[in-house]
Amino acid sequence: MKISLALLLVAAGLLACGRSDAPVAAGEPPLGQYRAVLQVAGGDLPFGLELARENGAIVAYLINGPERARVSEVRLDGNHLSMQMPGYPHRLKARFIDARFEGSVEFLRPRGVIRSVRLVAMPGQTYRFFPKPESSPLDFAGRWALTFRDDEGHESTAIAELSQNGHEVTGTVLRSSGDDRYIAGEARGDTLFLSRFDGGSAYLYLGRLGSDGTLAGDFHTGGGSHETWSGRRDPDAELEDPGRMSGLKPGIDRLEFSFPDLSGSPVSYPGGRYAGKVVLVTIGGSWCPNCHDEAAFLGELLAGRRAKGLEVIQLMFEYTPDFASASAAARAFAQKFAIDYPVLIAGTTTDDDVLKKLPQLAVLNAYPTLFMIDRKGRIRATHTGFSGPATGGHYQQQNRHLTALVDGLLSERS
Repeated sequence: MKISLALLLVAAGLLACGRSDAPVAAGEPPLGQYRAVLQVAGGDLPFGLELARENGAIVAYLINGPERARVSEVRLDGNHLSMQMPGYPHRLKARFIDARFEGSVEFLRPRGVIRSVRLVAMPGQTYRFFPKPESSPLDFAGRWALTFRDDEGHESTAIAELSQNGHEVTGTVLRSSGDDRYIAGEARGDTLFLSRFDGGSAYLYLGRLGSDGTLAGDFHTGGGSHETWSGRRDPDAELEDPGRMSGLKPGIDRLEFSFPDLSGSPVSYPGGRYAGKVVLVTIGGSWCPNCHDEAAFLGELLAGRRAKGLEVIQLMFEYTPDFASASAAARAFAQKFAIDYPVLIAGTTTDDDVLKKLPQLAVLNAYPTLFMIDRKGRIRATHTGFSGPATGGHYQQQNRHLTALVDGLLSERS
């Protein structure tokens, strides 16, 4: 179900005509809050942006509902602003002109393709989609069972969990491969507007609630993809079994590999430092937001259990086959989370490279995928995807489950 062109034009018009409530001299970029907007195929994709000075340096915050993602690699040189997204291979470049920033966010895509998306950021504006909120919009709060359909007709299921306070709507979308992290927006009449840009993915949801209780609309990304979606409230909705998205070949219960680390030195498994240890091998990439959430969890998990015999190995499948570019992206990822375990450049996300580099796998359709290996080198459990902090109780339950599995393996003798 398509959102009406008129509604999209209203949102787009706010970008074209919006101005800060406070006058700002041209050529003098102010610190403080901005309403930033990416222009994607579905219309305006807004997010909050704040520039601040901390310990003498300029930093930025990307704001989506309760989330404030900190960006430390920020340079404000005269009226030129550049930001390297935290742990992601994406960059923002803009120039302050006519009392606003104009520029783009450059997204790295598979095969090393750069996709540039136009950006405009207005100082002093704090609203998300509309400057004047709807006084009595419909209620979108609840748990929604959704079906997504891409432009080729392929379908996938998901669950939206939304909270609403007046016109403001926040929440996330859970998928078998993980979640869409923090999304935020507003309800306007029978129409729902939600967006997110936290340095990784850029998402725009547009939906309309029908009189029959069906919520349907369009989903656009900064990477250029588009899907339609529809669904209904269902407090008992469950996701499809994520275990079918990744798996080993029949009769295989071990991994074996050798890949270069970030400096190019080969690291092999099994053997060496890993003999007799419980080892977690996770497959991901710097471009993957759910991999970022998993890395934060694994760092905390390892810190208290390394002395008990726990090891972690991160296998990175990046968007580019060039080792220098791939290792630079993986290094930024490792630095973001202060990773002190091996981060290896294993391959790329294209042409089934993961199955070629890890021939023990029969299928892998989700990043991250975590293999839990006991002291005898046997894969005892596989965890597909990762639900991050935006999922609330799901995140906590998942982490308790994974921690219990690891502790159980550590308690076993080699």
